[in-house]
Amino acid sequence: MLSAFWDIAVISADYKANFREERGPEQLNLVHERAARRLLRRCRENGGLFIKFGQSIAVQSALLPPAFRRELSVLYDNAPSVPVAEIAPVIERGFPGRSIDDLFIDFSPEAVASASVAQVHTARLRSDPAQKVAVKVQKPEIRLQIGWDLFALRSCARLVEYAFEIPLMWSVREIERRLREELDFEREGHNSELASRDLRRLGEAWMQRGVHIPRVYWDATHKGVLTTEWVDGISLVHPQQLADAGWSGRDVMERMAALFAFQIFVSGNVHGDPHPGNILVRQSPHAAHRREPQLVLLDHGLYVRQSRAFRRQYAEFWRAAMLDDKATMGRIARGWGMPNTGAFSTMVSLKPPQLRSRRPAAPQPSVDPGSARGGDNGPDAGSDFDRQMELKAHAVKALRDSHRLPPELVFVTRNMNIVRANNQSL
Repeated sequence: MLSAFWDIAVISADYKANFREERGPEQLNLVHERAARRLLRRCRENGGLFIKFGQSIAVQSALLPPAFRRELSVLYDNAPSVPVAEIAPVIERGFPGRSIDDLFIDFSPEAVASASVAQVHTARLRSDPAQKVAVKVQKPEIRLQIGWDLFALRSCARLVEYAFEIPLMWSVREIERRLREELDFEREGHNSELASRDLRRLGEAWMQRGVHIPRVYWDATHKGVLTTEWVDGISLVHPQQLADAGWSGRDVMERMAALFAFQIFVSGNVHGDPHPGNILVRQSPHAAHRREPQLVLLDHGLYVRQSRAFRRQYAEFWRAAMLDDKATMGRIARGWGMPNTGAFSTMVSLKPPQLRSRRPAAPQPSVDPGSARGGDNGPDAGSDFDRQMELKAHAVKALRDSHRLPPELVFVTRNMNIVRANNQSL
């Protein structure tokens, strides 16, 4: 915990000492990169809740410097795993008198994926040896360290608020509430079955073919273990592998956008964490004679249930946005508790705000044309500093008002933000 406080202090000191108007754009960006790398190291070393917090920072691409998303995005599917001997008690706790060998055959000695609160192993069901499954097991330290992690996270957030005047405590409280939901894997199993029923009941025919949600095996599932069918596919974490396999990024994104638009505007049950590690692409088994991608949607632990009233308002908001109906957009924004329409637009549209015209940079001394580079005071140093400080002001406004928004809007916006980041990577 002390190491986390130290890192926050070092980052704060770096910004105070080096993020200055006389610095050039390259030097300003280096400050962001040093901060992002230090946060990445701290998240990896502390694990658990810190990884979840790092992921939350990574998806704020519209509000934060690009270095934070670039560095912290590796946390999506690259957290450290623990040995099988340490997770065995977690599995066996829910099945008294039965061991891993009683439940599974060929349980993989190494995790095939590891995230903030759990890791995944492959196996075959003892009750059905032909069925290959993915066994998601909660990491044993999560429940033990959650109290200390939350205390450390709250303390670090308060330090950041004090040092940079950036309101973060509302997000820490929301992360805590949602994390406790994610620790219940039975809840996640029910969420995945609900999403699958929505597709069958309300989805268009192509969507029923083009999206797959793995089946849950309830006889090998409890609150700390989720067992689902294993599905082979290429993760969005590896866009080059998708391209090498012949999948079009445009085709994948069209299906992804349609899937989450369906959840947001039709079913009202919205996946809250569609990051690249939670989406696979494979050949659709329903298209035997033609090449057609199918998305496999994983990790249903974080869902938001929209009310019918909110879903209608959200649709009205986007209709007004397309028609440039500012009066309707303002009315809906104020009804949601966001009087600052500029900050609200930044949050919901996920686009950086339109900045005011910047003052011209101060004249610079001439530089020898033969030199490789000038000094720190590049020709656009002042304007770049102004731009970054104005972006910070917009971010502070957006974050300060966020705690007043409906929880549905916060998580729908999170969904759309992650989907947009997926689009950028493809």
